[in-house]
Amino acid sequence: MTMKFHHSIRHALFAGAVSAAMLGAFAAPAFAQEEQDQEDVELYAPIIVTGTLRQGGAQDIRHFREISFDGGNEFMPPLGSLTMEGLLGEHDLTLPRSGECRQTFCLVGHAMKAELALRPQDAWFVGLDFDSNIDAESWKAAPLSLVAVVDRSGSMEGAPIAKVKEALRSVVSQMGEGDRFGIVLYGSATNVHLPVMDVAGHRGDILKAIDSIQIDGATYLEAGLKLGYQTAYAELPQSKGKTRLMLFTDENPNVGNTSAEGFMAQASAGSARGVGLTTIGVGVHYDGALAARVSSAPGGNLFFIEQDRRADELFDKEFRNMTSEVAQNIAISMTPPEGYAITGVFGVPDGLMTQAQDGTVSVTIGTAFLSTNGGGIYATLGRDSTRSHLPLAPLDPGSPLLDVTLAYVDAITGKEGGDRLTVTQPEGPAPARLDAAMALVDEYVSLTQALDQYHVRNDKKGAFATLDGLGSRLSAGGHEGFGNEEELIGSLRDRMAYLAGYSGEVPAELRPLELVGRWKVTYFKGVSDVRRGDVIEITNDNGFITYPGGNDEGDEIWQSYQVNARQLYIPSGDLLFQYRRNGDRLTLRSRDGEAEIAMRID
Repeated sequence: MTMKFHHSIRHALFAGAVSAAMLGAFAAPAFAQEEQDQEDVELYAPIIVTGTLRQGGAQDIRHFREISFDGGNEFMPPLGSLTMEGLLGEHDLTLPRSGECRQTFCLVGHAMKAELALRPQDAWFVGLDFDSNIDAESWKAAPLSLVAVVDRSGSMEGAPIAKVKEALRSVVSQMGEGDRFGIVLYGSATNVHLPVMDVAGHRGDILKAIDSIQIDGATYLEAGLKLGYQTAYAELPQSKGKTRLMLFTDENPNVGNTSAEGFMAQASAGSARGVGLTTIGVGVHYDGALAARVSSAPGGNLFFIEQDRRADELFDKEFRNMTSEVAQNIAISMTPPEGYAITGVFGVPDGLMTQAQDGTVSVTIGTAFLSTNGGGIYATLGRDSTRSHLPLAPLDPGSPLLDVTLAYVDAITGKEGGDRLTVTQPEGPAPARLDAAMALVDEYVSLTQALDQYHVRNDKKGAFATLDGLGSRLSAGGHEGFGNEEELIGSLRDRMAYLAGYSGEVPAELRPLELVGRWKVTYFKGVSDVRRGDVIEITNDNGFITYPGGNDEGDEIWQSYQVNARQLYIPSGDLLFQYRRNGDRLTLRSRDGEAEIAMRID
């Protein structure tokens, strides 16, 4: 039986297409799925039952994990795609409380001896957590006016825009009396797709508007945000409570002002007028580094929806937290004891910190939100420069290690508040979650170094050594809930072993990348629309493009594909091939042997 390729237009995108290393994650029943060695790890934590707070900015590193397993970006994720705040945000790092918090925002602090392999200058590791008197179960958020700003550019075609619609339906299902909702769309042009209106009494109209969103144009993010904020400002007099923008995008602008500074200026101006910004990243083209910078503006936070997760999993559990600002204009000052200096601060972007001549480090955090996971910021202390040739200044057990002051504005009442705390040298074992936080800092520092060694210094062997050491430390640490971290580092380590020449076998998650490239057909059988001499280009963004006669200017055939470590599936033609590469040769063969395409590198 002849298998026919399905014709489609060049550059068309297919709903449900997945990235090259989404192994065995395909819906097509004919596609033999790989059995997973481990059950899927639940990435979304349950709803909180106590008032846990967390600073704004990046709340996860799901995008980094996705591109790490995707195999693109020259086999390793790009430098700058990982954030410390996001890594910490995926773990519950709530520290033990020593007393009752009687206000919106209280400080909690603990310390332990620093053991960071790549930072031998650090002597102490201090964790600052945030407590609150808020009971999340009884706490009632103010009514919300939400303006959804939706990227409908071509890169959002297929699964990304489908996830956005899924998320918006979840949002609307959770909004009620007093809440208002509107939609702004942007592509090459912008428009108000749905004027802001009461959700109560208009839920059906809102859902129809969501379903009618269509793809069109380039990514004019600057104009989309501008119209979104204009719409939100116009809503302020009608709002019965808080007004907020929720930006859905692959955050990869290619029209207008595409700089982070331009977007941050809009976000900061919006926050000053009472309009916060939640960014929801979607799609494989998502620029995580840009989004993280924008979300660090006051009133900002950032989440990412993975390709293989339903959007409503995230929104059903996190929507209330995403939009629940608890404190604003948070200022934290940390002063070390004489003879010591603060050598590092982790959990906030560098641009939010300053250091005074007396060694005091001040951190400004725009907003704190309700959160499923507790945790805050972390500081390391080491020898002061005046003691560079002297031993560490001696400290008795119970001696002050860090004096901390806090000032904030209650996001609900507008009243100013504050707290003061002295973190002392520990007299007993460190809390397990502080030890876990230090392991995450070690992971961040080591990953950043390994990516720099690979991308900047072209030192693959050094990058392997860094990842290998990190993997050993994570395995030996035995921290609860670190399965995702060990899996991530193990995968990157194996990949780097191959790239550094230490392993002759291609790691399973990299095998699909053997297919990427341009191939000239040398033999075929059992398929139509393919001839000897044709060129087939297999791209790392799921494109399977046939150029008849090898002519790039001809009537090429564009299809999407899905792939795992052994098989390639073309949904449009329901074609399932086993694949094998041998040097510069690639063979695609159906399981029954009736269809086959043999190719060599073009």
